Amino acid sequence: TETLDWETFDYSDRPKHDIRFSNREIPQTSNLEELVINETEADKVHANEINSQHSSHFETMDPEFLAAATSVVEPYINPKRLSKISTVLAQRTKQSCFLFENPTNPSNVWACLRSLDSFGIQNVHVVVDSSQYNGKAMLNAKRGMRSAMGSASWLTIQNHPSTLEAITKLKEEGYTIYASDLTPDSVDIRDLKWDSDDGRQKVCVVMGNEMKGISDEMRGLVDGTFTIPMSGMAESFNLSAATAITLAHMSANSGRDGTRGPLRPGDLSQHERNCMRLKWLLNSLPQHRMGEALLRKKGLELPKEFRKYF
Repeated sequence: TETLDWETFDYSDRPKHDIRFSNREIPQTSNLEELVINETEADKVHANEINSQHSSHFETMDPEFLAAATSVVEPYINPKRLSKISTVLAQRTKQSCFLFENPTNPSNVWACLRSLDSFGIQNVHVVVDSSQYNGKAMLNAKRGMRSAMGSASWLTIQNHPSTLEAITKLKEEGYTIYASDLTPDSVDIRDLKWDSDDGRQKVCVVMGNEMKGISDEMRGLVDGTFTIPMSGMAESFNLSAATAITLAHMSANSGRDGTRGPLRPGDLSQHERNCMRLKWLLNSLPQHRMGEALLRKKGLELPKEFRKYF
């Protein structure tokens, strides 16, 4: 297939050159310095678009507007999709989130995002700093990240321009931050403390670059680092495999009733669920901007920040 399908994605035979993540919005140039400058500007534009698309403006919507807009859109969604949306929303959690620091391979990132979705994680943070990508090949591969993140419409993604800004924001929001790291000082993931004594600990898991791991800056900012034990000849897991294994450990350390551990299905507030429901309904319509037209007929206007996305 030549399209990105979240629910039935097939991996490419050539994941590093997957045309589904092709991004040609910046012309090729033989000058590396010029390419870095162009990419830096493109990253800024894309970060603003992603942050606008996934911003919290939806959560500031009036509950009456949400109810009215939802009632307008729902009749245009088939019953099977409506049931799926309700089931998935009821299992979403904000107790934990993930942060990816300067990832390289868009196919890997896409696989990670789908795993996070499958385990109920709603919030994802990404640092994409063009200055940390060395060489044309790395910069070209990084472009595909824009397609991967832009297509992940069922998650809430925030793009940060730097590691420091990302960690500062997450700590302000009360997260304990653990990073995957292969250094000798790292704790075995099986020994991590996933919850505090009062049961209120929020966790952010950091996954580093596929080849270099986390940066020294990140290592100095996080609350702790962990490693996934291995018994074979390989030195490390693939990024998507490491993410899935980490999620499995988080799930095993969480209560099924949603009252303890890093994964707590159903901990979104009713208002947050209502906001997400409207967004997902709009994403499920068969045509782009159909939702805006349907709402306008009933005298309802989406905030301008979202109109071009739905």
